[in-house]
Amino acid sequence: MKSILFPLLITSALFADNVAFWQIQKVKSNDTLNIRTQATHKSDKVTSIPFSAQCVKNHGCGKDISLDAMMNMQEDEVKSFLQQAKEGWCYVEYEGKFGWANQYYLKPSSSECK
Repeated sequence: MKSILFPLLITSALFADNVAFWQIQKVKSNDTLNIRTQATHKSDKVTSIPFSAQCVKNHGCGKDISLDAMMNMQEDEVKSFLQQAKEGWCYVEYEGKFGWANQYYLKPSSSECK
């Protein structure tokens, strides 16, 4: 099965890598952006990201997964990603925690992030 998934994921990775890091937008200064276990606002919260965060790592939006994320996932994790992925949601990393964020609140970061 992995041999079938790999070419598809390589193609997806080419699109996901367009934005390496996000910054938060449209979140009030007294609020935070929740990242969640699944690509829905009803799923459990993993953590919150401050309204002013500049370097939120992008691992893919919709069904597009980054090559970096894909290479660090087991086959069952990739399948889970693809099952959970929805348009308008991005799989992100912030301070070592991974989860889904609504893309409405993200824009390409203007900071130099590592």
